[in-house]
Amino acid sequence: MSEMTDAAYEMECLLDQNFGNVVIVDNVPCVKMSKMERLTKVLRKIFSSYGEIAQEVEGDHPAYDGLWIPTITKDGKEKTAGYAMVEYKTRKDAQNAVKKGDNRELDKKHILRFNFFTDFDRFMAIPETFVEPKKVEYQTKANLTNWLLDPFFRDQFVIRYASETQIFWNDPIREVGNDGRILQYGGERQRGNGKTWTDGYVEWSPKGNYLVTHHDRGIALWGGDTFEKLGRFGHNHVKVIAFSPNEKYLITCNGQAQNDRDKDPPCLIVWEVCTGTILRPFEKQVRPSDWPVFHWSHDDKYLARVQVLVSKKQEGIKREVISVYELPGMNLVNKKSMDVPGVREVMWSPSDNILSYWVPELGDVPARVGLVEFPSQKKLREMHIYSVEDICMHWQNAGDYLCIKIERKKTKKTPKATNFEIVRMRSKLYPVEVLEIQSDVIAFTWEPDGHRFAVIHGTGNRPDVSFWTLKKRKLTLLKTLKERVANSLYWQGNTVVLAGLGAMNGALTFVETTTFEILHEAEHFMCNDIEWDSSGRYVITSVVAPLGNSKEWRYSMENGYKVWNAQGQNVANVRYPGGESCYRVAWRPRPKTLLDKKQIGYIKKNLKEKYWRRFEQEDQELKQRSCSAEERNRLDMKNRWKSYREKRKQEHKLEASLRQELRKGLLSDDEDNWDTAEEAYEEEIEATMIDD
Repeated sequence: MSEMTDAAYEMECLLDQNFGNVVIVDNVPCVKMSKMERLTKVLRKIFSSYGEIAQEVEGDHPAYDGLWIPTITKDGKEKTAGYAMVEYKTRKDAQNAVKKGDNRELDKKHILRFNFFTDFDRFMAIPETFVEPKKVEYQTKANLTNWLLDPFFRDQFVIRYASETQIFWNDPIREVGNDGRILQYGGERQRGNGKTWTDGYVEWSPKGNYLVTHHDRGIALWGGDTFEKLGRFGHNHVKVIAFSPNEKYLITCNGQAQNDRDKDPPCLIVWEVCTGTILRPFEKQVRPSDWPVFHWSHDDKYLARVQVLVSKKQEGIKREVISVYELPGMNLVNKKSMDVPGVREVMWSPSDNILSYWVPELGDVPARVGLVEFPSQKKLREMHIYSVEDICMHWQNAGDYLCIKIERKKTKKTPKATNFEIVRMRSKLYPVEVLEIQSDVIAFTWEPDGHRFAVIHGTGNRPDVSFWTLKKRKLTLLKTLKERVANSLYWQGNTVVLAGLGAMNGALTFVETTTFEILHEAEHFMCNDIEWDSSGRYVITSVVAPLGNSKEWRYSMENGYKVWNAQGQNVANVRYPGGESCYRVAWRPRPKTLLDKKQIGYIKKNLKEKYWRRFEQEDQELKQRSCSAEERNRLDMKNRWKSYREKRKQEHKLEASLRQELRKGLLSDDEDNWDTAEEAYEEEIEATMIDD
């Protein structure tokens, strides 16, 4: 210990006396002197990734250049002491190293711990006698899931318009005269301080626990009943964000390349949400138009991307790789990227740690679609496909199927066609079902957590919409709706909305997907966004303007939204004409249900017997409250008539024994035991003489 203390004292004489730019790194491997050069090279690469290491110091120690790994002698053999000291050029770089480098995994046995040199004075000042800390009063924190306990089972949605941001409860039955909504929070605290709640867009986290607001200097998270501020993430001019599915981590991207480490922030940053810690920055420029660049696994454990690596030794040599990082350390799985020449895109399964990828066709080499399991990196299957123009992958929500949409190259002999190769992920050896459509494919969507899918296909303004199922181990066509005005599909529960957006002027068709009955046809002129709520009871269609150049928006007079129920009835209509441009309307997502398939099946089976009558009665009471006096009077008369009929039915039932006695043992309902006798009567009413 004395040797290490003397060495540290000798080092202290070389450093700047404020020591604010000096970092001590513990848990460095203890290696022999023969491996010292290799260890120094590895550590220098890691430490320099956080900031610029100080240059060589003039004086008695010309060999010192900012990194010092002390050694000790034990049993006559010299080896490293297990820690290192780093002097950064600036205090800011040292702070960045401690913040980002602490707990970095060098290997399974060595996790690096970063501490400021100045912290040792504080550690040494800790008294030897334990002093019991003062009891801190408990502070109530925001309840992020309290909105799920709403007694009326309502959903919330956010509206961003003009300079306002407001969160409403959707309640079209109780609040008919109030645009079918109740305000929960509208930025009253911010308005009271003379501020606006957000400078840019707003969006929800995947489970609905957080509302994200965009600002010039970063983003902020809000939650609880009154939407308190829960976190700030400093990253200038953020354009796009991506939460992990379970909201543990967050990616922010501003689309800008980093030129000066001290001035410009990195293009992309991976954060830990609960602590606000930066897990890893990425400096290479990523355009928001190329988003998503990173893809999260379903359990927040992995983060994948496709990137092109340029060789430093051989100029012009490039290789395409799939890089998969393991959270929270953000280290590459198995310490290296997967070489997949020409890889274009990757996607995770929504339920398993299986990564799908595809490689375009190049010359005589066919296109490829592969499935890789992590962390083993075992290839589950790879398919080779010829005459390919483009490929698009669609995972089913439960991860039971992967649909590979393949656009074939058109030749003189073969017309343009689209193939769907659907992989059954729950079957042995991953068999494939093939569907070929000899026409343009406009849109594709899976049924949420089901076995069916829908495709819009055809030419012109009235294409066909076809529905298929994979349930009975065979791809089967269920129904084709001919000549529908549609170019988009929005499926929730047992209802799908066929929407004609853009040039089709917002045509809407509501289709019930068990009988394929058309429930209703409507129109929302120039509608450009459609979204179902999580329950599948209501859908919002909206006309929203782009933020920033809304004054040039051609259809500003149509700005606003409409709420429809699952039967296609319009229950609310809100417009923001003129200067109050509407930029965003979005439902608050709900987390996945905690019920298993057996429990859900039981509820569906007993829905009508146990719950339906109670729900109908509640709806009837709500409608009666919101009606006018005349409508309430008619409803009262109808209800009195129903009550009267029910009373008479009960009396009829009680008198059954009396009727049986009067009719000699036969009940009045035994109609088949009675004979019907018909008698004809003739009567002369008038006689008139007619002359020939």
